[in-house]
Amino acid sequence: MDTAAKILIVGGVLNLAYGFLTGFVLGNTRMKSPEAPKYLVLAHTGPLIQGPMLLGLVFAVDLSPLAGQIETLAASLLVASSAFLHAGNTLHWLQGVRDAFAERPPGFFLVGFSTILAVAGLAILVVGVFDGL
Repeated sequence: MDTAAKILIVGGVLNLAYGFLTGFVLGNTRMKSPEAPKYLVLAHTGPLIQGPMLLGLVFAVDLSPLAGQIETLAASLLVASSAFLHAGNTLHWLQGVRDAFAERPPGFFLVGFSTILAVAGLAILVVGVFDGL
C-alpha cells in the first residue's frame, strides 16, 4: 500500500473518531436542551461525511497512474482540508457563532482555506483517475 492510501485511511479513521467524539458532546447537549447549536451539529456530521469520503478516495489513488509524490500531495491536501474544516466548525461552535458568513469569525477563514485545499487535492486525483482509465 502506498503512502497516499495510508494518509487517506488514517485521515478517514481520524475523521470518524472525531465525529463520534462530537456525537457524544452533541448527545449530552441535546439531553439538556432540545435545540443543538448549528455548528456543533456541523462539527459532528462533517467528519462522519468526510471520513468515508477519504476512505473511498483510496480507490482513486489505486486507479491513478500519477507519481507517488503527487498522489501523496493530493491525499495530504484532502486530509488537511478536512482538519481545517472541522477546526473551523468546532471553533464556530465554541465561540457561539450564529452565522459565520455574517460574522466572519476566525473559523470562517479556516473553513475557507479548507475549501482551497480540497479543490486542489481533488483536482489532482480527478486528473489521476481520468489518466488511469
